[in-house]
Amino acid sequence: MAESSFRPEVRRVLPAVIGMRFAINVGMRMTYTFLPAFARGAGLSVESMSTALSARELTALSAPLTGKASDRLGPLTVMSYAGIVAAVGLLVATLGAGGLIVGMLIFGFGRTAHQVAMGSWIGNVVAYERRGRATGLIELTWGGAALIGLPLAGLLIDGVAWWAPFGLLGVLAMVSALRVRAQEPRRAQRTHHEARKPHMTKTAVAALATNGAMTAAAQFLFLGHGLWLEDTYGLDTAEIGLAIIAVGAVEVVATTGSSRMTDRLGKRRSMLGGAVLMTGALMVLAAYSTPPLWLGLLILVVAFLGFEYGIVSAIPLVSELDPGARAEMVGRAISISTVVRAVITLLASAIYVSQGFAMLMAVASVAGLLAILLAAFVMVEPA
Repeated sequence: MAESSFRPEVRRVLPAVIGMRFAINVGMRMTYTFLPAFARGAGLSVESMSTALSARELTALSAPLTGKASDRLGPLTVMSYAGIVAAVGLLVATLGAGGLIVGMLIFGFGRTAHQVAMGSWIGNVVAYERRGRATGLIELTWGGAALIGLPLAGLLIDGVAWWAPFGLLGVLAMVSALRVRAQEPRRAQRTHHEARKPHMTKTAVAALATNGAMTAAAQFLFLGHGLWLEDTYGLDTAEIGLAIIAVGAVEVVATTGSSRMTDRLGKRRSMLGGAVLMTGALMVLAAYSTPPLWLGLLILVVAFLGFEYGIVSAIPLVSELDPGARAEMVGRAISISTVVRAVITLLASAIYVSQGFAMLMAVASVAGLLAILLAAFVMVEPA
C-alpha cells in the first residue's frame, strides 16, 4: 500500500509512527544480537543480562490493561505516551549496570503499550482486506532495524561505548513520540469510548496459540544467534552487526512480500507458510550447527525470513478477531507471547550454556512444528 493511499490525517501521523517503531525495534533487537557486549560493558554476566531481558519481557503482561486504555482513550493517544516511556527507558539504560536493568524494564512497558496501540490504530484506519499491506509497510522497520540499526549499533559500541546506541535511540524515540502527539487531532485527544472484554471464541484461542508457538520458536533463535556467531566464528561486535545486514535485507524482502501477498493468500495461509520456512531452517541448524560462515548466515536468514513473513501476517489477523475490543484482543495476544518469551529467555541461556546451540535449535524446532500443526489444522481465518 503506497503511503498516498492513506487518508490525509493518517499520512500526517505515519512518518512519526514509523520513526518511533524503528527506534523501538532496534532497541529491542540489539539487546539480543549484542547481548555479550552489553553484559561486558555494563559489568554484568551473560546470565544476569538474560534475566534482565526476561524481566523486560514480563512487562508485556500489562498489554491487556494497555489495550483497555487504548480502546477507551484512542490508540494514538496511548501510542504517543508509550513512545515517551520507551524513550525514557532507553536513556536510563545508559547509566551503568543498574540503569541498564531499570531502563530495560521501563522500555518494556513503553514497547508493550506502543505495540498494542499501533495494532489497534491500523485496525481502525485500514479495512481488513487491505490490512496486510498496511501492516507490512510499518513493519518494514523490523527488517530495517537489522539492515541499518544493528550495524550502526555495533559500530557505536566498538567506536564510542556500549551505552551509545541506547542514547541515540532514546532521542529518536522521544522526538517521534512528541511528533505523534502533536499530529493527533485535538478532538481525538479528548475522546473516551466504552470498552468491553473481547470474546474468546475457538477461532481466537487457536489464532493466539499459533502466534504464541511461532514466537516461542523464534525466541530461541533470537537469544542464541549472537552468542552462536561469537562463539562459533569468533566474530567481534562490529562484525556481528555487519553480518546481520544480510538478515535485515531478507527481512525487508519478507515484509515487502507479506505486504503484497498476505491479503491475496489469506492471513492464515501466510502464517502457515512462514512457520514452515522458519521451522525448516531451525531443523537444519539443529542437525548442522557448525556450517561454514556463509552457509550459517544463509540458514539464519531463511529462519528470520520465515518468522518475519509469518508474524507480520499474524498482526492483521489478530486485530480482526474481535473488532469491538480490538486493542484488548491485541493486548491478550502480546501477553501470551510475552509469557512464552520470558520463560524461553531463561531456558535458552541455560540450554545454550549446558547443551550447546544444536540442542537449542532442536527445542526451537519442536515449537515451530507445533505452530505448523495449529495453523494447518486448528486455526481458521476470521470471518
